[in-house]
Amino acid sequence: MLNKADAPPVIIVNQAFARKFWPNQDAVGKRIVMGGMSEHPNWITTVGVVGDVRHFGLDVDPKPEMYVPFAQNPYFTTIYVVRSNQDAVSLLSAIRREIQAIDSAVPLANVRTFEQVIADSVAPRRLSVVLIGVFAGVSVLLASVGIYGVMSFVVVQRMQEIGVRMALGAQRGDVLKLILGRSLKLISAGAAIGLVVALMSTGALRALLYNVSAFDTPTFVLVTIFLAAVALAASYLPAMRATKADPMIALHAE
Repeated sequence: MLNKADAPPVIIVNQAFARKFWPNQDAVGKRIVMGGMSEHPNWITTVGVVGDVRHFGLDVDPKPEMYVPFAQNPYFTTIYVVRSNQDAVSLLSAIRREIQAIDSAVPLANVRTFEQVIADSVAPRRLSVVLIGVFAGVSVLLASVGIYGVMSFVVVQRMQEIGVRMALGAQRGDVLKLILGRSLKLISAGAAIGLVVALMSTGALRALLYNVSAFDTPTFVLVTIFLAAVALAASYLPAMRATKADPMIALHAE
């Protein structure tokens, strides 16, 4: 039996191990030597290949690994994976009871569901995404305030022009179109420059992503539309204030 201590030494390797040491070959039946060559090398036979396991995170590539029978190479800790349709809380007591029935001195620790394991693995990435989202929201807010301030300044600078236009018969809608039209020109120029910079930075962004493309057309389009809408909304209030200006007061403004 292969699970006995005096049986011929065997191992099971993962796919990363097989790809590295026996590319384009069948790893089953291959032999390796542990600890280097000697006068009497201890050859170990590969008896199986299993799938890769991402122990250190979903974004870390699997490394070559081997699995040895516990009877041939016992270790002081053991990890068990249990699959069941029962509730995890009720299953925990049954697992503890079965293990203590084998050896009451064996402690049971670090019991987690698969969902908890995944959540712990992606927790740093999730925190980074939340922080980036918060910073992005603050940036949009500051940009909106800045656009509002710039457009308010533009309205004040053109107040005499607006007064002349209204005195000559321009309607409030004409003044609104005048101010928003200038805003749209600035917004279009800013959006074009932002898209160029975003496309140029996809190379650096690709290193921070996992199984996600750095260039996603719907994302670029939707974000551009959203930012343009925010900028237009920030320009709308100064434009509305310009339409309510008294032509006589506007003509005397400096």
